[in-house]
Amino acid sequence: MKKKFSAVNLTIFKILISITLVSTVVAMILFTVTFLGMGFIIGNRGNVFPNNSRGILAGISENFSVAIDETGTISDFILTDESLLPEENWCILLDQNGDIVWSLHKPADIPDHYSLTDIARISKWFLNDYPVYMRIEDYGLFILGLPKNSVGKYSIEYNKEWYQSLPERILFLFVLNFFIALLLSSLGGSFLYKKIQLLTEGLAKLRREEVVTLPATGIFKEPFSNINQISRALTRKNNMLSSRDRARSNWISGISHDIRTPLSMVVGYGGQLAENPELSEENRKYAAVITAQGLKIKKLIEDLNLISSLEYEMQPIRKTAVHICVLLRSVVSELLNQDQPELYDISLSLDCEQAVVDGDEQLLARAFYNLLQNSISHNENGCRITVSGFMKGGHVCVVLADDGQGVPQKVLDNLDTLPNSAHGFGLPMACKIIRAHGGNFYAENRDGFVVTVELPEMEVY
Repeated sequence: MKKKFSAVNLTIFKILISITLVSTVVAMILFTVTFLGMGFIIGNRGNVFPNNSRGILAGISENFSVAIDETGTISDFILTDESLLPEENWCILLDQNGDIVWSLHKPADIPDHYSLTDIARISKWFLNDYPVYMRIEDYGLFILGLPKNSVGKYSIEYNKEWYQSLPERILFLFVLNFFIALLLSSLGGSFLYKKIQLLTEGLAKLRREEVVTLPATGIFKEPFSNINQISRALTRKNNMLSSRDRARSNWISGISHDIRTPLSMVVGYGGQLAENPELSEENRKYAAVITAQGLKIKKLIEDLNLISSLEYEMQPIRKTAVHICVLLRSVVSELLNQDQPELYDISLSLDCEQAVVDGDEQLLARAFYNLLQNSISHNENGCRITVSGFMKGGHVCVVLADDGQGVPQKVLDNLDTLPNSAHGFGLPMACKIIRAHGGNFYAENRDGFVVTVELPEMEVY
């Protein structure tokens, strides 16, 4: 069976896709910055030639003058500004015959004459291990020398066709790097996705109070181990609470059983005494009070047993097809047959004659009876009670409203817990019965007291 792709998993998937894309974009930005930076460094002649050697040669040539005598021959060479040549550098001028006719800062190991072969070797950029640069002028060949081991030179030969296709090759490299970065990010994201999915599933199980056992290994070892420990602690606590609840329910049930037998005897004997003509009128009245109070205690015990069983989900629900309108009419009739004072006006407005719910008829009747009795007990001066029934979105809705003084807010805030007083069983019991049937229960003070009950409609074939 395939697992449903939950909203949580979808969220995680979106997050990891975002992380993957962002990581890929960042990787490509870094690659681009690195590539452009390297291009800038390589293209910056000031970094490659820190002494601006060719600029020095140009400056010497521009500030160089030649003295000519009366015969028209060169008599002298003059550099008007010797500061153009740094002290660590040197410069010589060769004539057409390869002889040095002028020099500045020339090292002692530099020859005074050069053959064509020597000049060809100089063109390879080194002279006696001195890095050199050359500049041709009409009056000779300038050779600029730098200190030994100050500059490295490398000759590059390339295929022009290949060079012309270099942009396409760079683009291909960029695309290749993009997909490599995307692949690596996807692999990392997939790993994180599986781990985070395990984490979210574990947290979801914790929320449902299920046992969680996560593989406490790798980078998620610590959080997975903590979740496992929390799960074990919650399991132990839930087991203790369940044991306590069972003990409490059994104790209530046992006490109720022990009380029920002598109480039945008290009610029975009280009834006999109340009907005994040999007793005085006063004694028969006392006996009737004893009987009534005994019956009241008996009902309270039954309510306590029922709400306790509902509280700890120990009450069996014997479901059958229940016609809700028939049930409501029966409950209202039972209440009216108890000789209720004329102060209470109960009316029915049912627009769901065919509605059927899957429920325990006795429990549902008990719930609606308690709700009606609640309106009576909280309004000693009388009130109007309206019972409405209608269909709404696959549910049977029953609204019980009165125009009385309402119910204390603290009672409404604690419908899900056992009341501190036995006199407050009515509303919590009705709420628990309705919710035990998978329904919804809403109670509020609104121009009196209004209770809305929603029960799932049963499909009848």
